[in-house]
Amino acid sequence: MINRRSARALVTGAIAVVGLVVALPRMTGCLVKEYCFDNQDCPGNELCDPATGTCHLECVSDDECGGIGFTCEENVCEFTGGEGELTCPDGMVPILAVFCIDVWEASRPDATLDSAGTNGAWATSRRGVIPWYDRDPEVGMNQAIASAACEAANKRLCSAQEWRAVCRGSDDLDYCYGDDYDALACNGIDTYCTCDGEDPYPHCYLECGADFHVMPTGSFPRCTNGFGVWDINGNVWEIVAADDGFDHYRGGAYNCTDSEQLHHCDYDATWNPSAKGFRCCADGILTP
Repeated sequence: MINRRSARALVTGAIAVVGLVVALPRMTGCLVKEYCFDNQDCPGNELCDPATGTCHLECVSDDECGGIGFTCEENVCEFTGGEGELTCPDGMVPILAVFCIDVWEASRPDATLDSAGTNGAWATSRRGVIPWYDRDPEVGMNQAIASAACEAANKRLCSAQEWRAVCRGSDDLDYCYGDDYDALACNGIDTYCTCDGEDPYPHCYLECGADFHVMPTGSFPRCTNGFGVWDINGNVWEIVAADDGFDHYRGGAYNCTDSEQLHHCDYDATWNPSAKGFRCCADGILTP
């Protein structure tokens, strides 16, 4: 069983985002009302509703937790898995007989080692290519675009619950590779620091800068876990399916100023970051 841990403190935004908001009290007449911007602003296991800026319980029933394999325990969605053998399409892996997920971040059909390509007909899951992403913090990638690309490949966009369960893995980790942030495990802003010959270390970007950039899928041998899914932390943000009218991005990207916080499996960005990508999920064929 995978238990959700408390999210860490709210942090600064991605390098390409100007003036990222932080949690501040909002004035209402002569009273001060606490206003949340992200899940990290909320107490315990509560989530932030970006439409109202208020915190709420993650769930009160199993129906709110994403379907088969997920249950609501003490107002927290937990991934319990299923039984049987799940057959997945090429480029995907089964997650505890419940759903399939792309091994690699989504890429365009004509993407190569050096180019993200231009053909937006459908999404592919391939190693060694530049992922499908957009660096514009205002336009270029959203839930509609990602969902259409997944559906054209006979897949669907992953739910937030599915994405988080895969990121935390069977060991319920803070990052796919462990509980402690490692600047070299996945592609983040600290990965290519230039600190007078020193090896990259957490937050070295803030001290000496870095030549940060997107990388082909599967470039980091430790950016994976027992499920066999790669690059779920870093490289590009991954949008997930939501029905609240907001785009939700997970996993962080190569240009997040504080990669330690924004790469965290529990971080949910409802602000509009740059380097926005996605990956697809599918139901697969279950054999009892």
